[in-house]
Amino acid sequence: MEHLKKLIFLFVLFLSTSAFSQETVAILPFTFTDDGHLSISKGKEVQHFLIDYIHKKGKHFKVTVLNGRDITVALNKAGITPDSIDNFTTQEIADAIGGADYILMGEVERSFEGTTNLDTNFSSINDKNWKKTNVYGGSVGTTTKKYTADISISIFRGNGQVVYEKSKGNIFIDTTPNNWKNTMIWHVRHFPFYK
Repeated sequence: MEHLKKLIFLFVLFLSTSAFSQETVAILPFTFTDDGHLSISKGKEVQHFLIDYIHKKGKHFKVTVLNGRDITVALNKAGITPDSIDNFTTQEIADAIGGADYILMGEVERSFEGTTNLDTNFSSINDKNWKKTNVYGGSVGTTTKKYTADISISIFRGNGQVVYEKSKGNIFIDTTPNNWKNTMIWHVRHFPFYK
């Protein structure tokens, strides 16, 4: 009986330590350029979208996401801003964040590609025994704007070792300006800590 108690204790201890030893990921604010203009607010929107997505789908991830505000504060204290991040090595970024097992950073480049015009004309003739003829007609025209969004993501360990680096793009029209989220979800399903 004593041996069984020890086995149960060791099993419970193993479960509790494995639950608390989950790796962490720091998701940095993205560099978001919209037709060549840097948008810091959109970059934070992408960061929070990823953080929220991983929280909601937690059972598919073997990491804990660090707080986005704490990450931003740590980067600011180190002098790393969205427009200067390319001046720092992955090791320097990891040191600034401190304590994360994975660092995730990326960029979204959205650009205007042009417009598409669609004109539709129609007409109808209604005659009643050829005594009276009614003619109906009209035309409809629509113009849509076409955009592309390219998303590049890099994930590296705290020691600077790159474990994921991919780029993917998509095309969308102006009625779906946040269509970059679909490409982001494609990336998420290829992350090394997605299960």
